[in-house]
Amino acid sequence: MTNQTTEVLAPAGSYESLKTAIAAGADAVYIGGSMFGARAFADNPNEEVLLKAIDYTHLHGKKIYLTVNTLLKEWELTERLYEYLLPYYQQGLDAVIVQDAGVFRFMKRNFPDMAIHASTQMTITNVCGAKLLKELGAERVVAARELQLTEISEIVRETGMEVECFVHGALCYSYSGQCLLSSLIGGRSGNRGRCAQPCRLLYQLGNNKKAEYLMSLKDICTLDILPELIESGIYSFKIEGRMKKPEYVAAATSIYRKYVDLFQKRGKEGYQVKAEDKQILMDLYNRGGFHRGYYQMRNGREMLSLARPNHAGVCAVKIARVQGNRIRGKALTKLHPGDVIELGKEKENYTLAHTVLTGEDVMFTTPKKTELKTGEILNRVRNKALIEKLGKTYVNVGIQEKINGILTLSATDSVKLIVEKNGIRAEVCAPPAEKAQNQPITSERIEKQIRKTGNTPFIFEKLDIHMKEPLFVSVQTLNELRREALSILEEKLCGAYRRKAYAAERRESLETKKPDNTKLYASAETKAQFDVLCGENAITRIYAESFAVPWRKEEASVWTEKAKKAGKEIFFAMPHIFRTAAVKKYEKDYHILSESGFDGVLIRNYESFAFLRKHRYDGQIVTDHNLYRFNREADEFWRSLGIMRGTAPIELNADELRSLGVYDKELIVYGYLPVMVSAQCIQKTTGGCTKKSGVNVLTDRCRKQFKVRNNCEDCYNIIYNTVPLVLTDQQADLERLKPDALRLMFTQEDAGRVKECVKQYQEMLFGRRDVFLKTEEFTRGHFKRGIK
Repeated sequence: MTNQTTEVLAPAGSYESLKTAIAAGADAVYIGGSMFGARAFADNPNEEVLLKAIDYTHLHGKKIYLTVNTLLKEWELTERLYEYLLPYYQQGLDAVIVQDAGVFRFMKRNFPDMAIHASTQMTITNVCGAKLLKELGAERVVAARELQLTEISEIVRETGMEVECFVHGALCYSYSGQCLLSSLIGGRSGNRGRCAQPCRLLYQLGNNKKAEYLMSLKDICTLDILPELIESGIYSFKIEGRMKKPEYVAAATSIYRKYVDLFQKRGKEGYQVKAEDKQILMDLYNRGGFHRGYYQMRNGREMLSLARPNHAGVCAVKIARVQGNRIRGKALTKLHPGDVIELGKEKENYTLAHTVLTGEDVMFTTPKKTELKTGEILNRVRNKALIEKLGKTYVNVGIQEKINGILTLSATDSVKLIVEKNGIRAEVCAPPAEKAQNQPITSERIEKQIRKTGNTPFIFEKLDIHMKEPLFVSVQTLNELRREALSILEEKLCGAYRRKAYAAERRESLETKKPDNTKLYASAETKAQFDVLCGENAITRIYAESFAVPWRKEEASVWTEKAKKAGKEIFFAMPHIFRTAAVKKYEKDYHILSESGFDGVLIRNYESFAFLRKHRYDGQIVTDHNLYRFNREADEFWRSLGIMRGTAPIELNADELRSLGVYDKELIVYGYLPVMVSAQCIQKTTGGCTKKSGVNVLTDRCRKQFKVRNNCEDCYNIIYNTVPLVLTDQQADLERLKPDALRLMFTQEDAGRVKECVKQYQEMLFGRRDVFLKTEEFTRGHFKRGIK
């Protein structure tokens, strides 16, 4: 048995799903509004409905969290955010889930009484990052989905924060918040809630092997390890599914509620998961089966649904005989009228007309001759009876809260009805009752009438009737007393959550000195690139990638000495992901970073900053593009921490960058941009782990090739865009923007290509108008088109 509180947190893609989740036993729901949520295509409620949802949730003693977990452009934050959130804040919204550092800072200043939950989109992977956000005002952190239980336990133990983790549903292939794949290839940004899910498409390794769904992860189901999750200290069990139907929400919520309660009541020894409950979840949605997520493993082929990216259903029929378009088989599970059976590779569907019990024969005819074979298993992809049962049990079912009441009737004093819930009382009165002349009203009749709470949120658990003599009171009077009392009680219960608004606080923006001239920087992923850059006079700063620099002081010093001898600044580019293992490595050998002569560091995550601050690092720190300084409030967030320089976001166009201001930022103007950082490993998935870093190539259905670096030093993959970003023909816009520096980002280029790029951008900076870098294919990224 355990007394630990564990919150079951359910998705609400609509008001209907919200009501379903609460009926199914959720402690809290998370929902998006009409703006700024990471599921832009869900049935997100408008303001009127969302205000009603807040009250509905609170009436039933639950909590509601609003997703504000996208990146906001400058005008959105300054012109829309306050007015958008104000009504929900006043209504009593419990918390906002936030990705954008600017939104985080804005919330603390303008809505100080509302909890902030750091979204999984912030990619928090260890104690360092969690402690930093706690210090800045976060109440809860939604941990990166890639963390193992030991890492989660450490965050809980060292910070005392509420930690929220996903326990069921779909997983992204990328670390959340570290994906630009959909954005750069299709213009639909995951950072803006519009991901087109290109990771669910077919890819092949190079040009040789068959195409598979190499980036499509199975859904997770953690019922089997739920006791371990609770014991790790996870506060909130989050179910994914804001794009799913209410029936899915009903099943997932009710089943996780059941097993959380079972463990808390009986402990580990009495905990056992029933096969039929797993089957219910499989029936509603799974991608090629379930797996347990990253909690007990780092990555692996078994976590992927290589054969299909969509709902696989459950095994339903084993084919015994095929004759043309007629199929005979055995039912592997009970089948119902309306169930849909998927027929082979063509994914044609057959809808059953009658019930078939497990083990019985089943026959059906397909529209055309089929290629199905004897012994093949067909899956059921829709269980109509289950969906209908869930609908009747949980969907659009009115749930009522138990209240207590006292009705006092008198011929001399007012008739009085008091109703109470959780210590909150409502009291209403009517004129005195009449002394009975003929037929007095009975206590039984009075009680029956008062208990008619109908479609209200309440039901009487206890109702006391006090009447000392035979009296008469009309049914109309009793009904009016009940209606008024319940209405006042509802208003008071919801009113307990109301807040007074603060006036919007004007941001004091720090002025940044415009650079006299724009500098040219470059990053290097290989020693050969670094050597070339040291010889290029136009380059004044080099960023050396962590996986390129040998991690020994003597050899690292060789890099820094060569750069300084060439008159360059040299910055150490820290890992894209900085998990516990990386922290231990850098703790052990911090002297290499601090004493090797680096002028500064480039950081890609909150953990790296917190780590450096802990060690009182006194070099210059620059934030990279994936720390998303998307608005001026985000700039102030970092400036308040002493970080004055950053990299401009990749997803803003030239006009938006001008509105943001890039005088204190570097602008990436060349390179194969990283479209994804993943804990999964393409090498391990396709050929097994070699424990050796290298580069693979993924080919998509359009024959475009993505290079993939498996970074074994820190165990993550970087997937690069198929073509380089090239902005040599955007000289006029670049001159108007006046960024602090232009950055060339070199990844797989050879020495000749590095030299050519530097030359072309150098000439562009000197004012040549006819410069254009020769390349077969290129992209201007979002510099011209931007994103919605």
